[in-house]
Amino acid sequence: MFNISRFKDVEKREYECEVVTPLFLGGANPKVTELRAPPIKAALRFWWRALYDGCDIVKMAAREAEIFGSTEKKSVITVQLNPLNATPVLKDLPAGKKIMVTSKGKTFPISIVEYLAYGLFNPGQKTGVKYLKSHIAPKSCFKIIVTYPKNVGTDIIKAMKAMITFGGIGSRSRNGFGSLHCSDLFDQTIKKQGNLKPFTAFSNESILFDKFNTYVSWEDALCEIGTAYRTARLALEERHKFDKRGFVAMPIESKFERSIPQSIKDGRHAKPYFLHVNKTHDGKYQGQILFLPYLYKTGPNDTSNRFNEYMDACGKMNESIATGMGGVK
Repeated sequence: MFNISRFKDVEKREYECEVVTPLFLGGANPKVTELRAPPIKAALRFWWRALYDGCDIVKMAAREAEIFGSTEKKSVITVQLNPLNATPVLKDLPAGKKIMVTSKGKTFPISIVEYLAYGLFNPGQKTGVKYLKSHIAPKSCFKIIVTYPKNVGTDIIKAMKAMITFGGIGSRSRNGFGSLHCSDLFDQTIKKQGNLKPFTAFSNESILFDKFNTYVSWEDALCEIGTAYRTARLALEERHKFDKRGFVAMPIESKFERSIPQSIKDGRHAKPYFLHVNKTHDGKYQGQILFLPYLYKTGPNDTSNRFNEYMDACGKMNESIATGMGGVK
């Protein structure tokens, strides 16, 4: 990390980041990954909001606009990227661990990596590359160069740390893809304080599941947390029922979608779980799952009062994840 100050009251910092899990970033061509600054800024904005202190949404929106911009004003921060050796490639990912599933009376193996990457590949592809989009491969490196006024420095650094430590960038980042490593920004201290907010944010209900095993490959680490997440979600209720699973992630794609309660189908809800793979100090890989719940509502005029059901479903998920992992923070 370099701290370069060229102008009074302005800071410029450079962070070299290593790609830990395959990174799928959007560009002008939906099938081609491009290393672009807007997704980084969007991720910083998301994690800044998740870390925001206070419950006054109006004040938060004003501060957010001041830093990241709005339709009326430009952002006060700039983000530039230096790709170094981060060149997109179009090839299949390692299948990783496979688990047995049953469908239509038949039992067959599926790849947990492909389960987490659903939508990024063609499962019916028999020859050639089945992934539909290129990605930046693990161990590739690029620099994030961020410039900002000193009076927002604390906000930016905190958001950078959260993005690197808990999240990712690009498609399927909540499923563990696009995880990055930067030793200068890694900080697993989580802010367990404050009440739930109507959006994804840290609170006294936040949980970090980080006692998973370490592995020599990123795919094995991703497979462990992916399996833990899938097992917990499927254990919520019987197959072909989606009432409780619908609280965890929407939309659900299924030929049985008529059985999904209308109160859940009416609103698209953010998944409160963030799968992430860290690179350890000795060069190995370890998965983690961050739980960030919010005040669940099906819409602005929600009278269904399904919040308790949402928290109950998440509680059962958390128990299952903790049992498989061995402990929580």
